[in-house]
Amino acid sequence: MAVVRRQLIVPVTFMLLGSSAWAQQGDDMLPPPPDAHAINDHAVFHLSLVINHYDTQRVVPVTRQQNAFFVSSADLLQAGLPAEHIPQGEVNVSALENVRADYDSAGQRLLLSVPGEWVPERVTAFNSGLRRTTPKYGQGALLNYDVYTSTTEHIGGQAALWHEFRYFNGNGVLSSTGSLRKTLSGSLRQQEGYMRYDTTLTFTDEDDATQWSVGDVISDALTWSSSVRIGGVSYGRDFSLRPDLVTWPLPAFSGEAAVPTSVDVFINGYRAGNTQLQPGPFTLTNMPYINGAGDAVLVTTDALGKQVSTTLPFYVASDLLKSGLSDGAITVGALRRNYGIENVDYGTLAGSGSYRYGLSDYLTLEGHGEAAQSLTLGGAGAVLKLGRLGVVNGAWTQSRMLGDNGSQLAWGYQYNTRLFSVNTQHSRRDRGFGNLALYDQRNLYNNEQTNGQRPAASLSRNTDQYALTVNMGDFGNVGAAWIGVRSFDNKKTELLNLSWSRNLWGTSSLYLAASRDNQQGDWTFALSLQIPIGDMDSAAVSMDRTPDNGSTERINYNHAMPTDGGFSWNMAFAHQSQAKNYQQGALGWRNNNVELQGGGYGESDMMTWWGEALGSLVLMDGQLFAANRINDAFAVISTGGHGGVPVNYENQPVGETNRDGYLLVSGVSAYYPASYSIDTLNLPADTQLKDTERKISLRRRSGYLVEFPMVQERVASVILHDENGKAIPLASEVDRAGKATAIVGYDGIAWLENLEEANALHVRLPDGKTCDTRFTLLANPDHKLQTYGPLTCRRNP
Repeated sequence: MAVVRRQLIVPVTFMLLGSSAWAQQGDDMLPPPPDAHAINDHAVFHLSLVINHYDTQRVVPVTRQQNAFFVSSADLLQAGLPAEHIPQGEVNVSALENVRADYDSAGQRLLLSVPGEWVPERVTAFNSGLRRTTPKYGQGALLNYDVYTSTTEHIGGQAALWHEFRYFNGNGVLSSTGSLRKTLSGSLRQQEGYMRYDTTLTFTDEDDATQWSVGDVISDALTWSSSVRIGGVSYGRDFSLRPDLVTWPLPAFSGEAAVPTSVDVFINGYRAGNTQLQPGPFTLTNMPYINGAGDAVLVTTDALGKQVSTTLPFYVASDLLKSGLSDGAITVGALRRNYGIENVDYGTLAGSGSYRYGLSDYLTLEGHGEAAQSLTLGGAGAVLKLGRLGVVNGAWTQSRMLGDNGSQLAWGYQYNTRLFSVNTQHSRRDRGFGNLALYDQRNLYNNEQTNGQRPAASLSRNTDQYALTVNMGDFGNVGAAWIGVRSFDNKKTELLNLSWSRNLWGTSSLYLAASRDNQQGDWTFALSLQIPIGDMDSAAVSMDRTPDNGSTERINYNHAMPTDGGFSWNMAFAHQSQAKNYQQGALGWRNNNVELQGGGYGESDMMTWWGEALGSLVLMDGQLFAANRINDAFAVISTGGHGGVPVNYENQPVGETNRDGYLLVSGVSAYYPASYSIDTLNLPADTQLKDTERKISLRRRSGYLVEFPMVQERVASVILHDENGKAIPLASEVDRAGKATAIVGYDGIAWLENLEEANALHVRLPDGKTCDTRFTLLANPDHKLQTYGPLTCRRNP
């Protein structure tokens, strides 16, 4: 047979060769293969669009005709190219002036090189700061308390309870503060009983950074005006609700990158950070940690490692507002009188308002007004940045109160650098000038007490302040300040203060100060040496000399309270040249529920002994918690009734949930997106969780229930064997009606979830064959991991 095949090969071969030779031109029996070049002369590709080495992250249809590339004008405009250079319809990008188009077949990209001015400027927020998150809030109540008791030898003792009650929900926060005093011994009877301080209902709007307050409020004020306590309503801007916002102008550094580039920014010699830039014009904004005068050095590095350094001077003033940004508040109500003396004492109806507006990044305008019966006041001012030469401020205020006219002029200058800073502030007032702070002074116009004169109560006629600080590097820091005050009866107060400080070894420091009262002609001196000892302890030695008290030498030792609780203590001794020796000692202890302190201080024959307990009681989600004092926000962690679950706040352990599955986390900063997580290592094996970490921010002075839902599921592992007692092969699939498919692992073991009391298993083997088995789930009150088997899986025919 093999011989026959060899004999047939030769004739067949000649027949094929011959038929090829006899074929006439135009025969269609075997057409030629298509020409690849002809296909590429007109084709449509979907390519990534790259402009000046910048990947636009867009895939666009590209038509190729005779080595020309056509792209829709809409795609080019959406990629950022200017409309004035792009015609309508399908655009031959290869024919555009000053444009080069290349096709990257390997990367399936269309590479366009265009003039730099065609690329839109990209604004890069160098430091975006705190990201904006929607704050969470819940419903609950808390009571902050501070119980203080003391007794002094030969005088007597007192006890006081300070409190803050706070109720919060999604609408706002209601708070009330006060104190209760009681004399325990001796003749100290002043201010006994209950004293109410403030009761306020607050509503916040984080989107607009505004706040409504109803009740006891404090009016807004500028640097050249005064605040007063009013019982009424206040509405205004509150930028503390938006820590993600930078309200003052920051420098913007512009440039142009020809290729993808990284930039390092150095502020006053310190590396502030790094960011990536794409080709084209760029502007860097939101430079971090800048205030005063300095230099920013931008070091750009391209893909080839070439570096270019650019130095840009700047001056930043936090007293300014960004261009177009406004700030202000208005308060209307009755003036509060005898605060801290009377519970309820309100006077005349009054109103106060302040407003600031950033006209430009160099100029902020200010205005302030006050009104009451027989009082009108209005003022205007401005804060102006003088380029890199500092900031000047000025304001003029005119008032008419109880028939008298008066005015106030205030001005100042500030300049800050890394090496030194200068600050001056001045004010001049007329005798008739008045405002709400003076309006309710009952003896202001008592002619019997003032000899027929009308002084402006506590306001001075002239005030002048000068301050200078100099950073001398390794030689320390020097400061000097002079304050001059002249009253309307020409009494002068002039104070001069000089200081010097220097870091020594480690974190120890030396401080020296001297001050002089020019009217008295006396000097006061102080010297202090601070010596840290380890992470928690410190010692201090100091001495001072005053004209009235002579010289005093002190020694102090302090052990700080650990952040997670524990003990703290303090001991001090002072030798006084004109009095008996002074000594003090204190001991403190804190856990998650309460802080206790106590100690004694005084001279040997008149010691004062004191004790204090402070903390907070919180009611939320039907649970009562004891915690450390809560000044801002807090979170309650819920683990669905599972006790003993470790909880972390910002990756630091803060405790375990109680037997009901709750833990209160105090000391939370509002509007900061913090991380709350739980450790699931010791949870029962049949516990299922949706997540183990949540990152949320909380509303100011509110609480929130952070839930980690847990579900107890019927789970178990099964050991599957075939009819010969061998383990079911690896990677076999276990099917159950309406359940997810499970995979068989080593030794025939499979992990099954969502089990029923009776479970039928259908196993598909790797060779395509199947087998079946079943088992009954036993009770598992301790939620321990259960293993069933070996179960015999019988093959199906």
